[in-house]
Amino acid sequence: MKRKINTVLFDFEGTLVDFQWKLDEAIYEVISTLENAGYPSNLFGINPSYTHIFNKSVELDPCANDIQSSKILSIVSSIFDSYDSDALTRWQLHPHTMEVLNELKEDSFKLGLVTNIGERAISKALDKFKLSKIFDVIITRNDVTRLKPDPEGLNSAIEKLNENTKKIVFVGDSYNDIEAARKAGIFSCYLVGGENAQTKNSITEADYEITSIIHLLTYCSLANS
Repeated sequence: MKRKINTVLFDFEGTLVDFQWKLDEAIYEVISTLENAGYPSNLFGINPSYTHIFNKSVELDPCANDIQSSKILSIVSSIFDSYDSDALTRWQLHPHTMEVLNELKEDSFKLGLVTNIGERAISKALDKFKLSKIFDVIITRNDVTRLKPDPEGLNSAIEKLNENTKKIVFVGDSYNDIEAARKAGIFSCYLVGGENAQTKNSITEADYEITSIIHLLTYCSLANS
């Protein structure tokens, strides 16, 4: 029997490592910095998420030529890079992460990383945790124009791996991850305890839920039985 699941894509922060990004502080700094540069404080609407800010910046940036300062996306990206670097100083691998990745690799699964974190911090983190040779494809914030929950990053990874969507599962810890997987047409596996507390939501309920990364091995085994 051919394997039903042969590819596992992972989010990074909150999934392979603990969640350390200071979301509220980053959002406040972006809005304050742009307001000081002459942009309205409601540029991104009410209570925007960091992913909405980034994705909206892509749309707004071409219209920002009346401001004699850095473009919106440039400001947002620079601030996000600084918060990536800050989180990098505290990230720790979740228990069993290396065990799971190595076992999947040894069992000939294709492995990929699709993250909203920028390339600079991811490169340093992969070196720090000795993960540089684990993944067959890596997609970071710098490789896409829109972040998850947009499926662009997942679609890019799927295309690079040239794999059937029905044989892929994406493991993440947020509503954005689960929604992106749904939009990309692949299976989703939600790891409890990261960016979002739970997925009991009609839009973002995952195909499978785990409380530890080690349980992913059980999921893969069941999916292929």
